[in-house]
Amino acid sequence: MNLFYFMASTLVWAGEAKPVVEEIPGGQINWTTMQLEISARSDRTVGAWKNVRVQEQDALDQLAPLIDQAARSIRFDPRRLADDLFSPDEGGAPPSVIRRLDDGLRSWRIRETRYLSNGGVEMDAVFEVHSWLRPMLLSQSKPTATTPVADGPTGVVVDARHTDFSPCLAPEVLTQAGDPLIHPQRVHAEVLRSRAPVLYVLDPADPLAAKRAGTHPIFVTAAEATANCTLLLTAGDGQVHDNSPGFADAVANGRVVLVVSP
Repeated sequence: MNLFYFMASTLVWAGEAKPVVEEIPGGQINWTTMQLEISARSDRTVGAWKNVRVQEQDALDQLAPLIDQAARSIRFDPRRLADDLFSPDEGGAPPSVIRRLDDGLRSWRIRETRYLSNGGVEMDAVFEVHSWLRPMLLSQSKPTATTPVADGPTGVVVDARHTDFSPCLAPEVLTQAGDPLIHPQRVHAEVLRSRAPVLYVLDPADPLAAKRAGTHPIFVTAAEATANCTLLLTAGDGQVHDNSPGFADAVANGRVVLVVSP
């Protein structure tokens, strides 16, 4: 077991670890929890707008298009935004998946409503990114058979903090030759039904990282990020698939953690 990982994972933190967050217009994408968080405000206080129910409805009416636009702009994989999946052309989702994605756009919920001293109303909405895009992940799942190894790794931790990496739902980690080592298609469908292919954290000491990758993970280092949401491993770490029995099983079971910069 990696000594640093053991020491870091047993530290007692004064507060919760910070999530990986990407700021967007009107809110943010929490890549650690795979949630889109959008806020809207109605603070008109004249005439009929003084009625709190009118203010609430106005905030709700603002949220719907904001969430739709923000959700479609989410990066699905290195080559496509979520909006690209709605296309009937090559690269789009199968028709049955498109219908489910379209229905899922209305699955957001209100997390908090705040009533302001001036009579206005603020609302925070949450949209579950993984749950929404899960049908597309499942349609692509084509893992090869893997065999658990008794003394194999419990997971994989990829350190990409020194790269210019942009998170997405379905990232790819490649060797220097471009061969995929970590890819959403290699994750079992039953795993994808309950969680995203990888977990994003800012620090390997995050308790969520230990929970996902286990107590004996493999540590590898990304040499660089190419385009959006793709990592190339160093030449030495690119041999991990051949040199570490059980690596493929860890990937297939979604026990992958990507450590990234804020």
